Amino acid sequence: MARKHRRGFTLIELMVVIVILGIIAAIAWRATVNNIPISQWETTRTEMAELHKALLDWSVNHDGDYPDSLDEIADSFPGGRVPVDGFKEPYIYERRERGFSLKSLGADKAEGGQDKADRDIVFDERGQLEPAE
Repeated sequence: MARKHRRGFTLIELMVVIVILGIIAAIAWRATVNNIPISQWETTRTEMAELHKALLDWSVNHDGDYPDSLDEIADSFPGGRVPVDGFKEPYIYERRERGFSLKSLGADKAEGGQDKADRDIVFDERGQLEPAE
């Protein structure tokens, strides 16, 4: 009597493939979630560079002065509003006698920080003050 050859996979084979796919998905998920704060930090740094350019442009058009608040340069941005940082916090802007200071406190929302995402980002009229890693 001839045996019929069945096509397809056994239940065990399918379960092994599903377990392997689950392991790969868990590894990818963890790598993605762990990088979110660093991505927010990089987004903040990029937006601060754009704010820096807008402040310099405003200064050129106002005899070297800088605005008293960021609201004065809001028209330079989509929607006529100054963006918030990548951590959903407003930027810290301070006009000085001969320039300005623009700051974001990072993911921990506190001064300083050891991890890249927690480090403060500081700009003044010359550009970014603290080197990025």
